Amino acid sequence: MANTNNLTVVSEQALVIIAPLTGSTNPNTAPAQILEVTGQGEVTVPTTLTEVQLGIQVEGKTATEVQEEVARRSTAVVDVLQKLGAQELQTTSIQLNPVFSFENNTQTLIGFRGVNTLQFELPTDRAGGAIDTAIQAGANLIQNINFTASDEALQQARLQVLSEAVKDAQAQANAVFSTLQLTPGKIIDIDINSAANPSPSPLVFEAANRASFAADTTTPIIGSPQTIEASVSLDIGYSPNSAGTLASATDNLTGAIKQALGIIDPLTGSTNPNTAQILEVTGQGKVSVPTTLTEVQLGIQVEGKTATEVQEEVAQRSTAVVDALQKLGAQELQTTSIQLNPVYSFENNTQTLTGFRGVNTLQFELPTDRAGGAIDTAIQAGANLIQNISFTASDEALQQARLQVLSEAVKDAQAQANAVFSTLQLTPGKIIDIDINSAANPSPSPLEFNLVADRAFAAGSTTPLIGGPLTIEASVSLDIAYSSASAGTLDLATYGLQQST
Repeated sequence: MANTNNLTVVSEQALVIIAPLTGSTNPNTAPAQILEVTGQGEVTVPTTLTEVQLGIQVEGKTATEVQEEVARRSTAVVDVLQKLGAQELQTTSIQLNPVFSFENNTQTLIGFRGVNTLQFELPTDRAGGAIDTAIQAGANLIQNINFTASDEALQQARLQVLSEAVKDAQAQANAVFSTLQLTPGKIIDIDINSAANPSPSPLVFEAANRASFAADTTTPIIGSPQTIEASVSLDIGYSPNSAGTLASATDNLTGAIKQALGIIDPLTGSTNPNTAQILEVTGQGKVSVPTTLTEVQLGIQVEGKTATEVQEEVAQRSTAVVDALQKLGAQELQTTSIQLNPVYSFENNTQTLTGFRGVNTLQFELPTDRAGGAIDTAIQAGANLIQNISFTASDEALQQARLQVLSEAVKDAQAQANAVFSTLQLTPGKIIDIDINSAANPSPSPLEFNLVADRAFAAGSTTPLIGGPLTIEASVSLDIAYSSASAGTLDLATYGLQQST
């Protein structure tokens, strides 16, 4: 028996040839079991600055008269903008081009067109008045408007969004580890994927003559917020909750021989554990989330004989609609589009200016049970165009659903694996790898419809709105080692050993 004990000690100390599951003689270099997870962060930053690009466009018979008029108007516009304290004022484009007519395959020079484009920046609450004043001074073309936050606010948001992304990755990992009853270990690797600060979509519109904004009412402009996004990927080591124990392994001697002799990997039946037998399975999860919020995009559309009367009416109605929505507590209220364009008729190959069309589009968000009434009130105040409606859930509900759907996907993967193992009479081993494929929160298909008459919503009853649910989906892939049902037993007599009693 003494000889057996000596051999046992030798087996434990000297014959460590291959570490189980890794194939390495140095357990410190064993490949870790790793969960790869990517967290998403999103932070909304209120915008406080508006960047405007406007122009002076002139047409005439000669290049000289056109350029003189452009220069005169440009000087006047620059002067008024400087007096208003416009920042970052600069010339962005100067153009002077011939204008041709084409008849009977003949090109004829009929005059010249000159355009001088200026760009400036002001606080958003002063930008509408500055646009009106610039138009009165001679500008007649507005090319785009951009809203932005200050550099300090954007930098703070970029740091905050990284923290949110890390927390999201941790929450996803905890949902998976909890479902699989795994113990998280060290964070092996961190990868930051932060996007550059985005610019919101510009507002594009045109004014066709110098008097087009000469209204008593200041054009209302409400800046849309900027959304800063980032993702952070974590590789997290893990182990089973019972890691470190060998299911009795008959006793210490048996466990020692399994580790020491390492001739046949108990989970794989192979002398090379790097060729482990693995089941790859992907589970799907799907969760429906009731929507509670409604996002509405509506507009004020006016047509008339002159640009002046059209813009005056659009400004007046827009102000009334904004006031009504603010009183109703509309959230995320913002200007999404401003347009003023000429309307032409075409007869006998001749284009004739018949008037102007102006559209100002606003967007807001309210609880769904209040959105229908808000739409009615906005229409009564002057809105006459609804472009789309979208339903969504709160951020908290969406985040809870994202974690729940990961757990559902893990359970589905486990159920699939168990069905296969049971049918094939295989014994599952460790989970070698976990991969989370979670989709971004989806937006439901918007409801699209148009209203072209002021009386469209002037009914006594409130418009009913019922939001459809959001569906959150995700998938989780598992690599699970396995062996035959009898794997894991070792005949000690084969090695000339007897188990002690």
